[in-house]
Amino acid sequence: MTEADYQNSPEVVHHVDRAKGNLISYIEARVKGIDTELIKKAVEFAYQAHIHQYRRSGMPFVEHPFEVTKILADYNMDSTTLVASLLHDVVEDTEIGKKKVEEEFGAEVAFLVEAVTKISAVQMKSGRDRQAETFRKMLISMAKDFRVIMIKFADRLHNIRTLGYMKEEKKKKIAQETLDVYAPLAHRFGLAKIRWELEDLSFKHINPNEYKMIVDKVIGKREEREAYIRNLINSMKEMLGNAGMHPKVYGRPKHFFSIFKKIKSRKCQFEDVYDLFAIRIIVKEPSECYRVLGLVHGIWPPLQARFKDFIAIPKSNMYQSLHTTCVCPTGKPVEIQIRTEEMEHTAEKGIAAHWAYKEKADPDKTEKENKWLNQFMEWQEDLTDSAEFMDFVRVDLKTDEIYVFTPEGDLHQFPRGATALDFAFSVHSEVGIHCIGAKVDDKMVPLDKVLKTGCTVEIMKSDAQNPSRDWLRIVVTPKAKNRIRRWLTNEENVKSIQLGKELLYREFRNQKTPLEKRGNFKPFAIEYEVGDWEALFEKIGNGEVTLGAISSFVGSLAPGKSKGMLNRVLMKKDKSLKNAVLVSGMEDTLIQFASCCRPIPGEAIIGYVGKGNGILVHRAKCSHGVKQAKDKERTIPVQWNADVQQFYDVFIEILAKDKPGLLYEISEVFFNCGVTVERASIITLRGQVRNKFKIQVYDIKQLLHTFQELKQIKEIKSMIRRPTGAQIDAKGT
Repeated sequence: MTEADYQNSPEVVHHVDRAKGNLISYIEARVKGIDTELIKKAVEFAYQAHIHQYRRSGMPFVEHPFEVTKILADYNMDSTTLVASLLHDVVEDTEIGKKKVEEEFGAEVAFLVEAVTKISAVQMKSGRDRQAETFRKMLISMAKDFRVIMIKFADRLHNIRTLGYMKEEKKKKIAQETLDVYAPLAHRFGLAKIRWELEDLSFKHINPNEYKMIVDKVIGKREEREAYIRNLINSMKEMLGNAGMHPKVYGRPKHFFSIFKKIKSRKCQFEDVYDLFAIRIIVKEPSECYRVLGLVHGIWPPLQARFKDFIAIPKSNMYQSLHTTCVCPTGKPVEIQIRTEEMEHTAEKGIAAHWAYKEKADPDKTEKENKWLNQFMEWQEDLTDSAEFMDFVRVDLKTDEIYVFTPEGDLHQFPRGATALDFAFSVHSEVGIHCIGAKVDDKMVPLDKVLKTGCTVEIMKSDAQNPSRDWLRIVVTPKAKNRIRRWLTNEENVKSIQLGKELLYREFRNQKTPLEKRGNFKPFAIEYEVGDWEALFEKIGNGEVTLGAISSFVGSLAPGKSKGMLNRVLMKKDKSLKNAVLVSGMEDTLIQFASCCRPIPGEAIIGYVGKGNGILVHRAKCSHGVKQAKDKERTIPVQWNADVQQFYDVFIEILAKDKPGLLYEISEVFFNCGVTVERASIITLRGQVRNKFKIQVYDIKQLLHTFQELKQIKEIKSMIRRPTGAQIDAKGT
């Protein structure tokens, strides 16, 4: 049978026609005020667009958008969303473009379809990069219109329902991404039903053996368990009825992935997990929740450590309910959840339960989600590294939360593991930046104190305090990390500007540059393509413009006045290493200085004949060189050529107590010792400064003399030559 014959066969035509009719009936039964004619038009449009396409199961592809639309109908999404869901693969998988969709169904539908397509179209080499970019695009799209992410959730849910037709490797990859990205995000927006199914189906494909074990055991004792929970429910209904209350009471089983996580976290067996079911009690008004709670505790003793009031303190995803665990008449603990009908609706459908689109938006209902999205939009721009971005995301979407109070009684929510420093940044960025400690329940604690639910935190601060890189290891919240990184970056820029200014003005003084030349910015702007003095200082300070270059340029502004720094140092930098080292018995040989030790004249050296890369010259004490020298056949005598004088690169790191003018003092030592600074970077660390320099010297004597002079600066704690790691401290070399 040809493809055309199959497509037009009575069986396929009948199947598709029946699917169309079922879809329309399904939508009409669940969504009030639906535009049936528009939906029918979209159904036919989708069918014709995908008519030659089939899924791996062999079924017509159009069944996928049909099923996605059914999922969204369960969430009472509007006609525009349902039409967009029917067409969500049209632009990506067919020849039909956005323009045609807009002509047929309007700009709003076209926008939603294009937004979903852009998320799906992320293609990157690294799986982590693709995952991070997918997540980023989902959240950015949602900031524009929540319906985009609802379509994407439904699309992923149906795809993972039908994952069985994929290859094993592809199954695990999609399932893992679902657990890492889609399920946590569904939880963040309170979409409990979607989250549970995504987790269970992902679990099924990632850990098939554990999944089967749990399913078999749950089913194996289902009748016994259901009879047990039915008796508890009947007892509960009778007790509440005697008190004149007749709420809805039913049992809710835990989903499989939740059971698996309990087994792992508690390090126990399946048989030891007692809370496989929870009793849920649904009442009319919030006040009734507390009345029911009192009645339940009156007959079944509660476990105090397992009571949670999510009505007074809702979860960040809008979830509200009372949770209590009581000891029932059989002696076993049972979890009881008490909530109103509205809370139940929100618990199941989350933000979709009350989201008002665009012109109907209710600021009170969407304030929390808008705040979270706005924060995300702010800090995601500063994170370009995929690994770092996903770490931020995972922390921000943690399901475990703690609730902490200010002395005034204001509530702050944090992921578990948050510290006093996280709390300080949640109060205000400036409070965090100048935080020196905290009081937790009136007791002084350090910045890294891990907070617990219910504690009251008061922040101590001082204007003299500033962040250090160590703080990044203390905080866990994205807001705190982002603010600290931003401050450190700005501070490093300030240090670079300060250093660059000092170095430039030193050249002005040494070369006796006339005042009118010093104040004329135009030549510098043209030469270095900068817009102002500050930009030039920063380029000099961070090494983008070398001291050699700026010295030569300053000298060219007033030739003949005085010799610049490079002219005062008699040697010139010579890139030719062949003349610097003499090789016994060999001429015109390629010479390379080993990058592991970077020897300079005056240091004992050894030569090693490399494979295809000439002769490698090591310091005699270099561990790599010593190891290579064991191969006597490839070891060759080498020595410095005393007739050749040139500059050699040396990398050093200086740790010192920070103070105003420190960089100027260090640069003065370099100048006085005839050392050229090629590059510099500055990092402030808890009142200390870590300076890294790439300098040029002509031999070991000059380097050691420079170190001796640097040791006269009392704030310097240590000096390290890189990359050898040989430390030269303030007491000696």
